[in-house]
Amino acid sequence: MNFDLQRHAPGVAPLSTSPRRGGHRASARSLPARWATTAGKPKGKAKSAQYALTALKALAAWATLWLAAGTAQAQTAAPTDITPASPAQSLSCLQRPERAPSYPQRSRYDRTGGLMRLKLRFDKPDAPPTVEVLANTARENMQDIVRHYVAGYRLPCLTPEDGAVEAVQEFRFNNSSAEPLPEPMAATAARQRLCPVRPAEDLTVRAFGLGNEPQHVVLAMTFAGDGNQPPELKVLYSNADALVQDQMLTWVRGYRMPCRKAGEPAQVVQQVLTMRPHGKARYALKQDSFTLVEFLRMTEKPETLKADFDFDTMHCPFKVNYRYYGAALPSEVSAGRPVDPNRIAFLRWLRERKLDLTERQANDLFSSTLQITVPCGSMTLDPADASPPAALSAASAPG
Repeated sequence: MNFDLQRHAPGVAPLSTSPRRGGHRASARSLPARWATTAGKPKGKAKSAQYALTALKALAAWATLWLAAGTAQAQTAAPTDITPASPAQSLSCLQRPERAPSYPQRSRYDRTGGLMRLKLRFDKPDAPPTVEVLANTARENMQDIVRHYVAGYRLPCLTPEDGAVEAVQEFRFNNSSAEPLPEPMAATAARQRLCPVRPAEDLTVRAFGLGNEPQHVVLAMTFAGDGNQPPELKVLYSNADALVQDQMLTWVRGYRMPCRKAGEPAQVVQQVLTMRPHGKARYALKQDSFTLVEFLRMTEKPETLKADFDFDTMHCPFKVNYRYYGAALPSEVSAGRPVDPNRIAFLRWLRERKLDLTERQANDLFSSTLQITVPCGSMTLDPADASPPAALSAASAPG
């Protein structure tokens, strides 16, 4: 599990991770100390008038220059505070519990992820920080681990001169062998601006409405108001009993997006909810990372597959995340961002593949994500030319 800490300067929100160390030099164009006309001594009335006119023109030019200089001076940058941060403000004396948080595994094949983003405020050197939840998708036992860990924080070098010191820390729970897909900094920043906060308690459903099979609901949650508004819900798919679905929707209405401001564009988030009968055995994938050959052998009728792809033209090798929704919904595939146009046809073909599962297996694996490693080289699949194993093995040949 990864967790990163960023310092927040005191009294500023949002706060930077470190004090600014440089500034801008003020610059302004200097003007001559004095300005004078170069006209000679006038002779007679005409020349006197000529002299007066020249002097007035010169005075107007001087006024124009002075006003222009005044505008330039008004645009000079303000001084920048480059005072070094104190030990407390830089968190250099932060004390944490020796044992870092670990993934609270419920079973051998538990791969549920979770994120908690917290704002920590230190007011006393010998007291734990107060905690504000900025984002949370972690289940209840993950939250308990994080809160217990953060309660052990101390900032012993904090002085009254420091005031309150704030920091943001993010905890990510991950029990998957899949690697993160590439994404540009802009996409990372956009994802960080997404701040869903789920209800603190896990979803519970009255057992008499659950039955003997897993029940799933796929929702689109639209956040259109400020941070205190509940989401608008749209059911995209459901195999749940009406009573179970109602309880699920009631729980989801407890979500909030606290970083939102009124008037901001709406944000839409997809949420999958699953309720499983307690104590009932279920199917799970022993692993969640596969080679392309291994994945294709798991799909329906692999001996009938037909394809011709040159992965050398797709910036190989690369990873693809495949999210399975059974026969109910199309599968989702992603190779990260930005989208490589050379991969589009292959990803569309991969999306059409369905795992060869029984109805019960498909229901148990609903919304499961697995990662596929696509090698370099080429892949040619033609039922008329080769047996399935020989044709599929060509995909693993190095480029």
